[in-house]
Amino acid sequence: MVEQAAASGDAEALFAMANWRLFGLFGSRDLAAAHRLLDRAVERGFVEAVRTKAMLIGNGTGCVADPAKAAQLLQAIKAVDPYASLQLNFMDGMAPDCDFGADGAETLCDAPLVKRLRAFLTSGECAYLTGLAEPHLRPSFVTNPQTGAQMPHPIRTSSGMSFGPTQEDLVIRRINERIAQVSATLVDCGEPLHILRYTPGQEYKPHTDSMPGEANQRVWTVLIYLNDDYEGGETCFPKAGVEVWGAAGDALIFQNVTADGRPDPASLHAGLPVTAGVKWLATRWIRARPYHPWMN
Repeated sequence: MVEQAAASGDAEALFAMANWRLFGLFGSRDLAAAHRLLDRAVERGFVEAVRTKAMLIGNGTGCVADPAKAAQLLQAIKAVDPYASLQLNFMDGMAPDCDFGADGAETLCDAPLVKRLRAFLTSGECAYLTGLAEPHLRPSFVTNPQTGAQMPHPIRTSSGMSFGPTQEDLVIRRINERIAQVSATLVDCGEPLHILRYTPGQEYKPHTDSMPGEANQRVWTVLIYLNDDYEGGETCFPKAGVEVWGAAGDALIFQNVTADGRPDPASLHAGLPVTAGVKWLATRWIRARPYHPWMN
């Protein structure tokens, strides 16, 4: 029925089929087909299709990234779409990049390399991320080292979500570009920005972010503290003797591999239990080579 409706030009059906091709439902994932279906729905003025098309163009999923073109699409629907209006208004107040200067990053440890950047995000940017993330939070998982499958585990008791290709909007894309800038990496090497929430008693026990046997290794991690009205919850590197409690907007950048690219056991770290309040973090794991969750 959906296919028949799409063939007759029904915009909602076209959008539904575009999502099938994006997520590999009722057939294989096909980004080119998804873009063609979205284009047809966009031509018919279907707001959700315009918003999704803008997301994909803005972050370069199935096409060359073109934030300016994405913004033009959002301009066309901002009068009827509060989210489009929110993105555009927020972008107007964001700095295109950040300049911390030669001494902007404070080195906390040399092996593994751990650096801190103060006020990496503004309070408004932190609130933007937590506000968008909160409705989508789910219990956190870890990766099974034998199968690669995601599974719950008592080592990690937070809630979390990721801004994947259909959720990485223009604001989040700019934040990801800023992360790439301060870590001297390519924006396309980062995994989707991941948001974590820890309530009292929740923690992430000692672990490393590198993945044994992974060819495209996680070489860097960038942690961003999104609030500071909580107690406990320090980020601890037990082998390095480093413990950090970040203020809202501060970023922690650390290396997960040795000079020859092997997982570094010295990068072992933990999120200590929160004792009061709620702790929010944003995390971006950065691979050695370009990475996309739908194409890797």
